[in-house]
Amino acid sequence: MYIDKELLLSAITGGKIKPYLQPIVNHDIEIKGFEVLSRWERHNSIILPYDFICLLKENNALLERWTLSIIEQLIMFFISNGKCNIELHINIYSKSFSENIIERILFLNEYVNVVVEILEDDFIEDEEDFKYKLMNMRSYGIQFAIDDFGCGFNNTDRLSKYKFDILKIDRKFILSIENNLFKYNLIKNIISLSDDVDLKVIAEGVETVEQFKILNILGVKCFQGFLFYKAMPLNEIKELIW
Repeated sequence: MYIDKELLLSAITGGKIKPYLQPIVNHDIEIKGFEVLSRWERHNSIILPYDFICLLKENNALLERWTLSIIEQLIMFFISNGKCNIELHINIYSKSFSENIIERILFLNEYVNVVVEILEDDFIEDEEDFKYKLMNMRSYGIQFAIDDFGCGFNNTDRLSKYKFDILKIDRKFILSIENNLFKYNLIKNIISLSDDVDLKVIAEGVETVEQFKILNILGVKCFQGFLFYKAMPLNEIKELIW
């Protein structure tokens, strides 16, 4: 499908790109949080971000409008249904941390516990400004997660530069862990590192019972993946929260 900026802008302003939530569970399969994932509902089909994220990253104004649209839809959802003491993980690019978006994130945090996830392909241009904004948002109770650890820019260097609360292990490291000793040892070391610097670990992309069992043995406390839940539209997750 061909997507240009005009079509994408129309989808954003028309509210066609919606927040879907994928639950994050503990070892007892109790829901402890949700990750926000964008889904473009078009002609009875669903378009995933992979098909339009490149266009967004090329245009800062478009990227900010998309980010703001997702946040505003979440705000309206929680205003309508009430406060909830649960984590809500939102992927946000550093260049989208405008005053307007930060203000709306802080407002959303009054209804749910917001965790901002820093994406693996996010090149942080002004590190001092980014640190200042993180420190300011943290003072209001916002937590930060390093997403897809080990991929792109999200490595130990970034981990040492900024204060994170949560480390998310990318699904590519989880895939085939049951018969891949290298991945097993890698995750074991990541968990050891996380314990040393007091980071909560979330394993993404868990798809089999065997993966779940191994990750439990290794000490992972929280999980996300198709084994437990898919990403769902807001109207389908009400009964899971309240």
